[in-house]
Amino acid sequence: MEERDANIIFGKAGGNASKNAYTCKLSVPKTWVDRMGVRPDSREVKLCFDGDVVTVRRPENSSIKHVPLANKEKIRCFALVWQQMYTNYKTIPFRFFEEKEFLGDGLADLGFEMDGGKSLEEAFPGTNVLRDNAELERIIKQIDIQTLGNAIFSQWRYWNHWSMSPMREEDFQWFVIAFARLAELAS
Repeated sequence: MEERDANIIFGKAGGNASKNAYTCKLSVPKTWVDRMGVRPDSREVKLCFDGDVVTVRRPENSSIKHVPLANKEKIRCFALVWQQMYTNYKTIPFRFFEEKEFLGDGLADLGFEMDGGKSLEEAFPGTNVLRDNAELERIIKQIDIQTLGNAIFSQWRYWNHWSMSPMREEDFQWFVIAFARLAELAS
């Protein structure tokens, strides 16, 4: 989950509202709105509030669409670059693996979704592909391009945000295997 600091915008309410009434607005980064597929002609969202957290998401059955999958040549080039980055991780500044502007935004712009491994789990129930390289290698030829891209995005986010331990050699190798296959699928 990406986070940014922001301020609520307060404005005087108009119309028949009392003189002490305010409207409240929040400015959301355009890149986030673009990734959600919200546009001026298709702008419906669902707001949820649990007492502490406000969530903005597309409503189910919304006409808002995800970013379409990019053309195969773009995906292939991206995959080959990142396969080499993960292969040579010891010589690459670690910030390239951590900061979303590099890998996270790139995957989102290609049309992949960080779904927490949901699409992979739906396609291969009961497997532990995100944590087991041997399991990944066993089924990798059966994974379609969208599911594999989503899995890579989810795995990157796990290591970038949720993991409480540093990546080991086999964790970098997982990405090498996945990106190599993604490049093959996009050929």
